[in-house]
Amino acid sequence: MEIRVVNHNDIEELAGVMGQAYSEEPWNEAWVQEKAVRRVQSILCGFEALGLAAVEDGEIIGGLLGFVDPYADYDMFFVSEIFVTPKWKRKGVGRKLLSALEEQLKVKDIHTIELISINDNLEFYKKCGLNNGDVNCLGKSF
Repeated sequence: MEIRVVNHNDIEELAGVMGQAYSEEPWNEAWVQEKAVRRVQSILCGFEALGLAAVEDGEIIGGLLGFVDPYADYDMFFVSEIFVTPKWKRKGVGRKLLSALEEQLKVKDIHTIELISINDNLEFYKKCGLNNGDVNCLGKSF
């Protein structure tokens, strides 16, 4: 398996993989390809955005998308999306994507990663070295 930086030609395929990943438990979301493409594009067109693709036999099987988030005394990287196609879940793809991200960020002198996760995935992220912080994610539907 190869982890590489995403390019413009990957957007459609990445969007399809994201839709597949979120179609199953615990999300059960029905992503339309057009909306998934829009999501991927909206992340990748941001300031200092970075996307990584996990590729096996020429096929994208997972992805990680996010951006550099600058603060007063340091920069961090916010992971907007990390996903793996159902066939490849629990086979180390997500861990490899996060590892590759760390290597990319060290070169840029960025040493903090943050993301928002559902409770079902907390153990995975803890095994990858991420910890619960002091920040809460709040939202409101109206």
